Amino acid sequence: MNKNINKMLDVLLQQKDFITNKQLSELVGVTERSIRNYVAKVNELSNGERLIISTAKGYKIDKSKYDSKDISENDSDSDDEILFKIALLLINSTGYTQIDVIADRLSYSSESIRSKIQKLFLKIKQFDIGLSFESKIFTGVRLVGSEESKRLVLEELVPLKIFSKDKLISRLYNFFNEMTNIKELTKNIKAIDNILTAHNCTVEYWTYVKLIIHMIIMNDRIKNQNHVKELASYENVVSEFAEYKLASDLIDTFKLERTKEELLSLTYYLLALPLDITNPKIILNDESTISTIKKTLFKAEKYFDIPVYSNENYQNQIVNHIARLLNPIKEKIPIFNPYFTELKHEYLFAYSISSFIYDDLKKRLSLSIPESEIAYLSIHIQLVLNEGKDGILKVLLIVNNKQIETRLIKNKVEMFFQNIQIVKIVHDFESVDFEKFDLVLTTIVEYPDPKYYTNDKLIHISRNFNSMDIQSVQRFISTVGTSNLINAADYFRINEDSNISAIEKLLELAGYSSLFTNFKDREGMSSTDVGNFTALPHPFLTKFSYNPHVIIGINKSNITWGNQKVRLIIVYIPSEQLEVNKGFFRDVYVHTNNLDTVLKLLETKNKQDFISVWNKERGY
Repeated sequence: MNKNINKMLDVLLQQKDFITNKQLSELVGVTERSIRNYVAKVNELSNGERLIISTAKGYKIDKSKYDSKDISENDSDSDDEILFKIALLLINSTGYTQIDVIADRLSYSSESIRSKIQKLFLKIKQFDIGLSFESKIFTGVRLVGSEESKRLVLEELVPLKIFSKDKLISRLYNFFNEMTNIKELTKNIKAIDNILTAHNCTVEYWTYVKLIIHMIIMNDRIKNQNHVKELASYENVVSEFAEYKLASDLIDTFKLERTKEELLSLTYYLLALPLDITNPKIILNDESTISTIKKTLFKAEKYFDIPVYSNENYQNQIVNHIARLLNPIKEKIPIFNPYFTELKHEYLFAYSISSFIYDDLKKRLSLSIPESEIAYLSIHIQLVLNEGKDGILKVLLIVNNKQIETRLIKNKVEMFFQNIQIVKIVHDFESVDFEKFDLVLTTIVEYPDPKYYTNDKLIHISRNFNSMDIQSVQRFISTVGTSNLINAADYFRINEDSNISAIEKLLELAGYSSLFTNFKDREGMSSTDVGNFTALPHPFLTKFSYNPHVIIGINKSNITWGNQKVRLIIVYIPSEQLEVNKGFFRDVYVHTNNLDTVLKLLETKNKQDFISVWNKERGY
């Protein structure tokens, strides 16, 4: 699959509405003509059903079809397959292999193979699985690493999306014909189905395909006497693990040579997959590791005021999740997460808390944590956030209505909003202090002083509290404590060429250079890009001796930021109050999820224009 097509699909998955050809081409970094060709190719390969909808408004992906459709073609000349074949040839070789030999074996020119090997080298380096390239002039090239790393690299080189449901066996055979045959493949897939059923294990389709591919590679390597011999750690797996029993049955059914290392390696791999498997309340017996994770959760609860430690149920879920994945992470087994982009984009605040937790564990346990796992943990954190009760907002009601009307308004407001309590009712503006209330509602049309027209806490409502009033109040609740952050933000137009230099420049311009290391540490854990030309750099959300503050940066050109292109940079210095941080992250998501709004923000020339566009999107 063309990497730009994959990038285009990732961008489309982030959109909630149509995106124009021009906008899509800018985000992907290709011409508009290329986008049209990519869309046509994807739709051609979707078995007669359009995966990408095309109208006068632009393009939109049909998310209901995305996970179940073949969106690529198994082209024998594609880079995906040739890179896999080169890697397989090198892994099967005991020493160095000359470029000419590889070219002859694969029927390519030496010049072409040389360029393909360079691509393979870069891919393997990005995988960071423990396999390395070695080359010698006049001698050739070879791959060096453990048997486990060789298998994992082969698997990572397989373009997963080419294996559609309706052509699964034929596609698998076409790709892996050097490792298996149709009869063996059909038999082994049936065996996998039976074992999953016996273990009451259900899997999402792409996870199912990943498991089949892993077993094809594992089966071939063991049959050729290539065994996993050393593991980074294998003291902490208990035989009661459902994944351990599943691995045991897979090895026995495939009639593979059963060694402790092979069994544990497969167990670790299964732990790295999102399997829906019965495995309640089983936590590793390593009390030292469990204690370390609990210390981190205690720290996270202290900073974020969310019950990840004090609530025993949440604590067990999160400790269990993290502890079970520590060995796969130590083994550098990729954590398979097909929804990484969407989770990171939609669960901004939960993802940031997950980054904090894993940063602390990284220091305590000396681990390198993949972003895909941070995104998985964010699911658990989001569940905790969802269960948390929003604080009750103390509301002042200013009315000039009759008593019966006033009572009806009060009842309506409190009925629609469970977290609102009207604690005082007055009939004029001058007799109360707004600072004592979280929100002020009024039915009075004309305010006695111009200052009230710019007060963020004050919302005008109609006498019958209609649907428009409900929306206005809901917008306030969703962004409580955050509108003033944008109003007080610093605004700069800059011209930087990297994410780190952009952050450093904006902090310097706003007078917060002392925090640069905190921002850099957070960026080193996981990139803070959020899609649609936008990044939300922030430090780990620990408590600073600063008031919350926002620094807006509009960069002159696109910056590569993680896997995204970024021009709008929203630097956030967090508040000590969880609700303010949570509200601001939610507010940023509302804006960045709408590409048209982001493009309008990028066109602003000054702070006043920016605030106007931002507040218009909010509905103010």
